[in-house]
Amino acid sequence: MKQDIRDLFKEEEDLKTLPDNHRAEFLDKLNQQKQSKNKRYTWIGAVAVVVVALTIGFALFPKQPTENISPFIAQVEAVEAEYLEEIKTEWQNFVAIADDEVLVERFKKKLDELDNDYKIISNQFKSDANNIQVVEALVENLQTRLQILKDIQKHIKILNQNNEQYEKSI
Repeated sequence: MKQDIRDLFKEEEDLKTLPDNHRAEFLDKLNQQKQSKNKRYTWIGAVAVVVVALTIGFALFPKQPTENISPFIAQVEAVEAEYLEEIKTEWQNFVAIADDEVLVERFKKKLDELDNDYKIISNQFKSDANNIQVVEALVENLQTRLQILKDIQKHIKILNQNNEQYEKSI
């Protein structure tokens, strides 16, 4: 398989001649490539201008002062957020398994009352964040709401199991 490259070019018959319009076609293709590169650079330039404008805009506009939140308040807010998310999830689960609309409305009313109490306690917490009794009342309210939802779901599951057993025995 080894061949000498010089042997391949010895015969001039194998060499092809270029067409007459070869030079013009080559120049057209070359010009098209330059135009596509120019479009790309234009787009990059526009992005660079936007980035520079945003950087200058953020540097010139005064930043609003941020409140320094104490670590204690941050922890309480984090606990609040977790409880509220779990209460929301448990409520959705309760509504999904509850067949009785009267039951759902009764517990919704009870939870709304607790939610109103929670809002009052939350306002007290905002005015006096260092009062431990307010924080305890806030957490206790959240725990109560969550426990009510868990208890009623447990009760509904027990009732459903008993109904299944009665249906099987019949």
